[in-house]
Amino acid sequence: MAGSFGVFRQYEKAALAALAIMEMLAFFVLPPILQMGGGGSGGPDPLVVSWTGGGLRESGVQRAVIMRKVMNQFLVATMAASGQDPSRMRLADDEKDVVDTLLLAREAEANGIVISNSAINQFLAEWTNDLVPPKDFDAIVAGIGGRMGISQEDVFEALRTVLMARRMETLLLGGVGFEAAPPGVRWDYYRRLEQGATIEAVPVVVEKFVDQLPEPAEPVLRAFFDAHRDELPEARSPAPGFRQPHRARYDYLVAKAGVFRDEEEKKITAEQITAFYEDRKASLFRVKPVETQEIGVTKPESETPDAADAKDDATKPPVEAPADATEGKPAAAPAGVKDGSSVTRGATRQVAFRQPSAVTTEAPKPATGEAVKDAAAPTAPNPVASGTATPAATPAAAGTTTDAPAQPAEFEPLDKVRDDIVKRLTDEAVDKRISAIFDAVKTDVAKYGESLALWQVAGDGAGPAPSPPDVKKIAEIQGLEGGTSDLLNATQAFAAGGIGGSFEFAASRELGMRQQRWIDTIFGGVAQMLQAVTSRDIDGNRYVSWKTEDQPEFTPSFQSAREDVLRAWRIVEARPLARKAAEELVTEAKEGKTLEAVAASRGGLEVEKVGPFTWLTRGTAPFGSAPERSQPEGLAMPGEEVMQAVFALEPGQSTVAFNEPKTVCYAIRLGSFEPDEAQLKELFIAAAKDPRRLAAVAEGDTRQVYDRWLESIEKKHAVSWKREPRGPELQ
Repeated sequence: MAGSFGVFRQYEKAALAALAIMEMLAFFVLPPILQMGGGGSGGPDPLVVSWTGGGLRESGVQRAVIMRKVMNQFLVATMAASGQDPSRMRLADDEKDVVDTLLLAREAEANGIVISNSAINQFLAEWTNDLVPPKDFDAIVAGIGGRMGISQEDVFEALRTVLMARRMETLLLGGVGFEAAPPGVRWDYYRRLEQGATIEAVPVVVEKFVDQLPEPAEPVLRAFFDAHRDELPEARSPAPGFRQPHRARYDYLVAKAGVFRDEEEKKITAEQITAFYEDRKASLFRVKPVETQEIGVTKPESETPDAADAKDDATKPPVEAPADATEGKPAAAPAGVKDGSSVTRGATRQVAFRQPSAVTTEAPKPATGEAVKDAAAPTAPNPVASGTATPAATPAAAGTTTDAPAQPAEFEPLDKVRDDIVKRLTDEAVDKRISAIFDAVKTDVAKYGESLALWQVAGDGAGPAPSPPDVKKIAEIQGLEGGTSDLLNATQAFAAGGIGGSFEFAASRELGMRQQRWIDTIFGGVAQMLQAVTSRDIDGNRYVSWKTEDQPEFTPSFQSAREDVLRAWRIVEARPLARKAAEELVTEAKEGKTLEAVAASRGGLEVEKVGPFTWLTRGTAPFGSAPERSQPEGLAMPGEEVMQAVFALEPGQSTVAFNEPKTVCYAIRLGSFEPDEAQLKELFIAAAKDPRRLAAVAEGDTRQVYDRWLESIEKKHAVSWKREPRGPELQ
């Protein structure tokens, strides 16, 4: 499945079922909708994906993705209605997910899995913490999908099939997760994360051996091309790909961080500074009190044990909720809920959620039913939930009055915060100036797009084509930088830096404020041709850009791709020669020489001293996230083969291994491990009490097992995509 596997593991029950809901509903609800819509009478509707006994055409896939979005909104709405925070949900709308989940449901049915009505009701109760009545589900479905004819019954029946698919996944993951790992496997995980290796490595570049190969026959090249014609090239993949990826050309303008700052700062006047101070001092420049204490309450020098107990009790949540807040609601989550996606439904939580205004609208009633005197006094503390307020907790007992005048607020003097105000005013002015420039550019680009469209429609006799915005001229006039890109794919655009790594903040009603990557906007279909978009990067630079050319992915002819085919064939065929050369180095090193000495005697070979490095590293990722394979400096794209080879050695031993794309074969000699085996075992035993870090390491292996299992199901059902599945669709 798409998305973070860490989130999948965290929400093992509810979140995965939610994803499955969205996918399966597309298949079990959409068909009648499509039939009502009239099918593909509007033009060509090619088959996109087929499997044994079924398939989807382009229109069906598009409508399935739309249904996925409808289900996203339904799940978010029901979660929000239950008082939970839906912002942590990760709901993909990937085309491949739709097909994969249908296959899982079929597998479940073939294995005799049956989901009863009570199981469906239990799922709905767990998803909403049993806080949303059935009538509200119907209203939510009607508000989101009523116009498309989706009823609550449709959703109910779709859930039955979804939970069948969920059960199949549970059966697999229950046997391959970290909990089932024996001690030997856990030791291996610990080594990958904690033990560093220092090595000598001699790179043997495959491409240096291509000239030793004979010229291939034309039929051989054609067969090689046909085997990889529909595969997209990947930088770290050993398999070639001759299908050309989606490319785009774009114009852009960039306002560098700090641009216009000096100019705008000089324009700030004393009157502006004073006005800013007076207008915002209450929110920005209030003096922080040394000690926070309720006004009018005198803290006694010493508290009696009873008073201290009362104070402690006053800070604790009520031990039970009022009857009217919990009536008709269970006091605990349904049995069997063990995932982290549900909010614990203790009585205290319901009181806080259900009655947020009780404290401000009327005086709280004591648990004993006794009236509280002077309840309207603004400084009187709340009574203790477990009984009446003690004398030490009331103003009268402290020897104070309830009508004491409030102390006037104190603010930082203007001279002390002047520099801060100047900075804020400057930032606002710069932001306003850049926004005005970018808005004008957006208008010019839109006008050019309209003029170009009219000119293209007019055809012959329409005169010369309209002139596009001149980014270099605009940049020169406005004090910006600008340019035009080459025809790049998404990977190349990102690798180029600058705008390739920029983003913008996008507001979503379902998920709130989130980051939208510029790469996804330009190459993911969000931005159309000549549609200007803004973005920014982490260094404070701001961009406005627009696509001027869009080239969809395509498969070239053999003749046009022949040179690339020949080069790829030669690299694949030269790999055994490179490996043989690396093995000769290792053999000579085993005769008592170091790799460095062997390389020096051969001439033209370089020795890289690398390490210490671990097999896996977490880097800057947050605690609990799955670690990634290390990329030690001095090795070109090392993959699992290199890591397995290195950490299978003993100090002083040598071996050979290819890098991940198999463009370099390394002769490797292990120098040392840090810490050594004995020290590492002691650390491993000490760390056994907290297995969370190792569970994160195991996550990658679990993901691989899951992927291979899913691939076997796809092979069993003969799934065939006629084009690359798209997604996840951007919202």
